[in-house]
Amino acid sequence: MTIPLLDYPLSSQNQRVKGFEVPGDEVAKIYTLQNLPQGTEVDEIVWACYRQIFNEQQIIAFNRQVNLESQLKNGQITVRDFIRGLLLSDSFRRLNYDTNSNYRFVEICIQRVLGRYPYNNEEN
Repeated sequence: MTIPLLDYPLSSQNQRVKGFEVPGDEVAKIYTLQNLPQGTEVDEIVWACYRQIFNEQQIIAFNRQVNLESQLKNGQITVRDFIRGLLLSDSFRRLNYDTNSNYRFVEICIQRVLGRYPYNNEEN
C-alpha cells in the first residue's frame, strides 16, 4: 500500500516574504514583434538589440545597420533575423573578430548572444 502525497502550498522559509521575485531593473524586458509594436516601441527593440550585440563603445552612428532596421520596422524580418544580421555585419566582424583572438571572440559571442559566460575552457 502506497502512502498518498500531501499537497503543500509553495512558500519560503521566511514567512514575511510575499514572493520570490521583485520586478525591477534586474528583470529583463522581453522584446517581441508578436503584438506589432508601433513607432517608438520598435525603436526600443532596435536599441536593445544594439546594446546586446555591440559594446557600449561600439554603439555609434557609423555601425548602425539602416537596411536591417527598416526591414524590421516594416515587418519583413523578425527580431532573431535582425540580431543575426547584426552578428554577420561587417562592423561586428571588424570590431570584434579582426581585433581579438579566436578564444576571446568565442567568449564575446557567448556573452553577448547567449547572455552568459562560458562554462569552462572546453566551450571556448
